[in-house]
Amino acid sequence: MNISDDDLFKDPPPKEDCEICMLPIPYAQSLCRVGKTYMPCCGKVLCSGCIIASFTEMEKGNMKQWCAFCRLPFPRTSGEFTKRYNNRMKVKDAEAFRMLGKCYLDGGGFVKKSINKAIELWNRAVELGSIGVHYYLATAYLEGRYVGRNPTIALHHFKMAAIGGHEKARYYLGLFEYDNGNHHRAMKHFMIAARSGYDDALKEVGMGYKAGHVTKDDYASTLRAYKESQDEMSSEQRTKAEMEFPFKD
Repeated sequence: MNISDDDLFKDPPPKEDCEICMLPIPYAQSLCRVGKTYMPCCGKVLCSGCIIASFTEMEKGNMKQWCAFCRLPFPRTSGEFTKRYNNRMKVKDAEAFRMLGKCYLDGGGFVKKSINKAIELWNRAVELGSIGVHYYLATAYLEGRYVGRNPTIALHHFKMAAIGGHEKARYYLGLFEYDNGNHHRAMKHFMIAARSGYDDALKEVGMGYKAGHVTKDDYASTLRAYKESQDEMSSEQRTKAEMEFPFKD
């Protein structure tokens, strides 16, 4: 599938908000110290700050052991977990396919490890528009993990993830272009990622400015957008959650 530059370099869609605190959640796990957790009971993705806050209230006895959004009690058996994921997949919830695929990839818990099943679920998630799975598959094909190494397929998935707003995917596209000597295209990717709040991308834009690949005006506007994005995603509760339980994607 050919992807035009008009599609590739257009502004990414707005980040989705946490259903509880209503602050934006990045696609890249732990960007701006924000983790996220998928709730298979209601299909909501909640930020790490709200998850940790709810657990704190549970420990104090001020809150029952249930989903902080829908108030459904946590599942206690593997059968309950499976049923909830199946219910979400029946309504074509891409995130359910993504997360269950990760469960099969890691094994343990309520499913046995199966790479083939994980890839099958991820392919279905991609069909349903999962930006996160595009990123997973991009790194898998790039490194040859779980699937045969194929940089061409990896690049396609990175592009699809970046178009959907995945900050790290956009950053990697910048690295690819820079390594190929396409400095102008690389900086366009880095600036989009930096404006979404990604630290490493902002550093690349700064170095690009010093090297003459980025204009003063572009660097200034990117820096302003970066700070605005960081401010929108930041909260004391989220910072506390990241310090206590660092999230990894």
